[in-house]
Amino acid sequence: MEAIATLAGGIAHQFNNALSVITGNLELLKLDLPEHAFIGKYTKPMASSVDRMSQLTNQLLAYARGGQYQVETISLSDFARNTLPLIEHALKPSVDIETHLPPDILNVKADLTQLQMVLSAIVSNASEAIESAGHIRISSKNEKVTKENAEDYPGLNPGLYVALIIEDDGKGMDQETRSRIFDPFFTTKFQGRGLSMAAVYGIIKKHGGMISIDSALDQGTVVRIHLPAVEQEVETPRESKIESPKGTGTILIIEDEGMLMNVIQDFLKRMGYRVLEASTGREAIHIAESHNGHIDLALLDIVLPDMEGKTIYPLLMKARPGLKVIVCSGYSIDGPAQDILDAGAQGFIQKPFSPATLSEKIKGVFKSY
Repeated sequence: MEAIATLAGGIAHQFNNALSVITGNLELLKLDLPEHAFIGKYTKPMASSVDRMSQLTNQLLAYARGGQYQVETISLSDFARNTLPLIEHALKPSVDIETHLPPDILNVKADLTQLQMVLSAIVSNASEAIESAGHIRISSKNEKVTKENAEDYPGLNPGLYVALIIEDDGKGMDQETRSRIFDPFFTTKFQGRGLSMAAVYGIIKKHGGMISIDSALDQGTVVRIHLPAVEQEVETPRESKIESPKGTGTILIIEDEGMLMNVIQDFLKRMGYRVLEASTGREAIHIAESHNGHIDLALLDIVLPDMEGKTIYPLLMKARPGLKVIVCSGYSIDGPAQDILDAGAQGFIQKPFSPATLSEKIKGVFKSY
C-alpha cells in the first residue's frame, strides 16, 4: 500500500507539472492576443479540461497523503453537482442519475478531494447494484438533531447537519451483507477495487459526521451522510487578472522541467522582474553563492534531479540570509513542502497554477515579509 501511495503521488506530481505548462501558455496566449476575443472559444475548453485533470490529480494526492486532509468550507450541493461529471463516465450507460441539490443548504467544512472519493465509491457501488436499467438519486438537505429526535440519528450530537443522500433501485443487500458493509476488506465483488466502504466510513467519521445504510433485497439501497453544518460562507474564488508589468527585483527560479521554466521566466520578465534560472540544486546553490547582485526571492521546486528541496533550502539561506522563498510543487503542501515552510519559507504554490496566481503569490510575499 505504501508503494502504491508513493506511485500515486509521483504520477500526480508529473501530471501537475505538465498541466502547469498548459495553464501558463494559455495565459500567455491571452496576454499576446488581448484583442482577439475569438480565441476564448478554443482556450476556455482547454482550461476547463485542465481543471478537471487537476481535480483527478488531487484525488491521487489525497490517496498519497493517507489519512491527512485539508478542510475548506463548501456547499454539499455544489460539491455533488461538480463531482458528478468526473465519475459519470464510469457508470453503466443504462443507469440514469437524478439530482435534487437545492442551493440554499448550509455549508460544511470538509476535504473536497476525500469527499470526491467517497461519493465516487458510493455511486459506483450503486451502479453495480443495478443489474439492468435503473436510477440513482442524489439529494441534499438541512437537518437538525435535537435531544428529542436524537435516537433517529445514532452517533450524532445535537446540532445542525447537512445530509447527502444517495438512493438506488438496485438489487439491495441482505441483512448479513448490510451488517458487514463497513468491515475492513469486506467486498461483494469478485475482485475488490476502489475505495472500500470501511475507508468511506473512516473519512466521514474523521469529518465529525456519520454514514448510515438502509437496504433490503430487491428494494434498493439508501446511503445517508451527515456532516456538521457551519455558518462560515463559501469563499468564491475571484478570477485572477494579469496586471501590467510592475514587478521589481531579481527572482531565482529553481525548476528542472524545461517547458515550465520557460513559461515562468517568460511571465516574470513581462512583469518586470529580472530572472535567474537553475535546473538543479547544485546550480541553484552556486548561483546563490556567486551571483554578483541582490536576489530577492527564489521559487523552489521540492523535487530536483540531484537533491530535494528541503536539502537545498538551508544552503540557500546560508548563502543568502535575507532570501525570500516560495515553495513550488506538484505535490500537496503536506510532507516535504510543509517541512520547508516550517523551516522559514514564506509561501507555497501548488501546480498547476496560472501566471496570474503566481503573480499574486509573489506580491503577497513581498508585501507581507
